[in-house]
Amino acid sequence: MKLASSFTVALALALLPGCGSSIESLCEDRCDCTRDCSPDDEDDCIDNLEDAEREALDQGCEEQFDAAIACVEDEFACRSGDVDVDGCRQEVDALGRCTDLPTGLLFWAAIND
Repeated sequence: MKLASSFTVALALALLPGCGSSIESLCEDRCDCTRDCSPDDEDDCIDNLEDAEREALDQGCEEQFDAAIACVEDEFACRSGDVDVDGCRQEVDALGRCTDLPTGLLFWAAIND
């Protein structure tokens, strides 16, 4: 169950708007929340999320991506050093059904490195 939950969080966190500043802001927020990031970790997060975004868009999943983005922006919370976006499960699942596994793994890696 923890892996599924982590995967959902990772997917959700990866779903930021196409604008780089939102991705950068999310990675900064993630690092602030977990308190476990070096500058390189934050840069890797940004790179991985931008790659994941491109992959989702390349697969024709823009509508699902946009819905998940909106949810993540509304639901992002830091709880005792863990990122919580559980309220976005439906939106993230829809994006996951639209994209392939490598995109999902990239999302997961961006959040859990």
